[in-house]
Amino acid sequence: MRPRAIYEALHGAHAIAVGSPVYFDGVSAQLKLVMDRCNCITPLVRVPGGGTTFRSLWARTRRGVFVTALSSKHRYDLAEKSVRGFLKWVGARWEETLAWQHEDDDLGSVVTRPDLIERARAIGRRLIESDPLEG
Repeated sequence: MRPRAIYEALHGAHAIAVGSPVYFDGVSAQLKLVMDRCNCITPLVRVPGGGTTFRSLWARTRRGVFVTALSSKHRYDLAEKSVRGFLKWVGARWEETLAWQHEDDDLGSVVTRPDLIERARAIGRRLIESDPLEG
């Protein structure tokens, strides 16, 4: 997908669900690339009288969630912090994280957790049915 198409999709969205496994306490390289390419959405600008500040080009009218999977022996707060920063950068308000922590050798085990699957469905319904945030 071209960067312009990603910008257009993000700008037109009223909700953003970000999903990534956690690798080495961070998000996947693919997601990190998207996050880095979106740096231009909130550029550093000079202010009158000297100094600089960040100015978002997009109103903060989107809702955002983070969905992740990782080993039960690891943490996801550092990846979540990065995603929360990204969501803010692209005009979204983080609302929640859905984390599936499992044993490393228990691949696909989320199907044994209907509570997590229902929670994911509820999050999706809420994002789809909710109005955009007031900017």
